[in-house]
Amino acid sequence: MNAAEASLVSATGGLPPAPEFVAAARRAGRDAFERSGLPGTRQEDWRFTSLAPLAAHAFGHGDPAVPVLAGDLERVAGKPFGARLVFVNGRFRGELSTAHGMPTGVHASSLAHAISATPGLVESRLGRTAMVDGRPFAALNAAFLGDGAFVHVGADARGGVVELVFATASTDGPVACHPRVLVVADPGGDATLVETYVALGDHPVLTNAVTEVSLGAGARLDHYQVQDQPANAFHFATLTVEQGTDARLSTHSTALGAALSRSDVLARLVGEGAEVHVAGLYMADGKRLVDNHSVIEHVVPRGTSREIFKGILDGAARGVFAGRIRVMAGASKADAHQHNSNLLLSRDAVVDALPQLEIYTDDVKAGHGGTVGELDREALFYLRSRGIPAPAARGLLIYAFAREMVDRVAVPALRDRLGQQVAARLAGGGAILEAE
Repeated sequence: MNAAEASLVSATGGLPPAPEFVAAARRAGRDAFERSGLPGTRQEDWRFTSLAPLAAHAFGHGDPAVPVLAGDLERVAGKPFGARLVFVNGRFRGELSTAHGMPTGVHASSLAHAISATPGLVESRLGRTAMVDGRPFAALNAAFLGDGAFVHVGADARGGVVELVFATASTDGPVACHPRVLVVADPGGDATLVETYVALGDHPVLTNAVTEVSLGAGARLDHYQVQDQPANAFHFATLTVEQGTDARLSTHSTALGAALSRSDVLARLVGEGAEVHVAGLYMADGKRLVDNHSVIEHVVPRGTSREIFKGILDGAARGVFAGRIRVMAGASKADAHQHNSNLLLSRDAVVDALPQLEIYTDDVKAGHGGTVGELDREALFYLRSRGIPAPAARGLLIYAFAREMVDRVAVPALRDRLGQQVAARLAGGGAILEAE
């Protein structure tokens, strides 16, 4: 390992004692990361994403007890709209959290508490889908296993929202945190989970999150991830999902910040009739890079998958979309579609769009597509002819392009928050919101 890689795992020696199944997962994660190190651009899945800016920093382990004021947290994460669990540098902070509005049939706690209180339930699912071999950031996350969030959706759960807020806070230098989220939904359970990622402080931060979701037969989960970190942040998120018979997952990611961010979605439809909807909105300007990778595997018959991502890139920003749908042998009657649209606002903005299909069986409906374009000049001229200044007209068209993805959010308070966050990045954003 080089010095940057060694610094990332150096703090694992100071982790608190843990049950053997957690300690074993830590060892496996550290061993896998030491074997692979950080990925380079010679690797196919990373050929557009250089980690040189990340390697330029020596990240320490964030202090989970760092003082955080509730007002500062709300300033970056917004006000709660239901039950909210807050984690600072990967550790649960009860004084910043609220259980008010916890949905019936849903139990949410810190992962550390769940490991202590219900070790059997956690052990059977932890690390089951988030494999560490060949996945350096999942391996690095496993090396720091110990806390994060555990959400158990019982069979009697019938909707309701739980929000998890992960704040990475730096006080005296670059810090890293590696939160783990484990979601287990019993057969027939139904819930909504929101993950919000923010950062506090003036120093560079690294957030490396892994979310594992296990859905029983007929379970339903609406899932949202919102990343709105400052321009000196690095953000990596891995979502792994295993779905039983007739289970339904809808997951929606929004990437608005960070100097470099990457989202990996790995979903396996292992039960007949399972359904997954994967959506995302990403915005970047300056020299920022935002990368979205996904792999959806249809393993058994009659699975359905839908995937749609939209990107808005300005300045010298770069976007990457690499989505792969695999329909495995025997997964007949699969129905899979994928689309990626990108809006480039400058001559220097770049997007690499790589929609992919792999089909190994017959009797399948599948398709994919992608578009890359600029603002419609005729629409811009029309708005200008109605007396709207050029910057505001551009902002209105950009907002309309993004709004399709914002409107996919089924939680009204979150939808309003995302609309405000998008509008805040556009000329005339306040007027756009007033006119809605």
